[in-house]
Amino acid sequence: MGGAAISHTDTAIVHGNGSVPAESHTVESRRTANENRASASRASASGASGPYDWDRLERAVTALVAEQGRLQEEARELRKQVSERNDRVRQLEAQLLEANQRRQDTGKQLDELIAQLDQLDAQLASAEATK
Repeated sequence: MGGAAISHTDTAIVHGNGSVPAESHTVESRRTANENRASASRASASGASGPYDWDRLERAVTALVAEQGRLQEEARELRKQVSERNDRVRQLEAQLLEANQRRQDTGKQLDELIAQLDQLDAQLASAEATK
């Protein structure tokens, strides 16, 4: 087969209506990467934290730790309130049981008194009938 060998630098990448040699893409990528490295190097040499903002990260972590502490304290307070309410509920339930028992006892006493009145009425009616 007769044909010329195509080298990497001869290949073209077609973009839209024109073509750009692959070599120019590679050079552009290398240039951008080198600029990023140089920028990071300058930033670290000047004491900055490079592509990351460590001060901002530290402030965010500090704020999160403070928020966690506040939320833990709030959770403790809420647990305490729930415990106090549970104690109050138990106390009220005990009072309710006691009141129900008194009501039942009072009902029995009333039934006994009514029965005694009925018996006394019967005795009175019997005594009057014998006169």
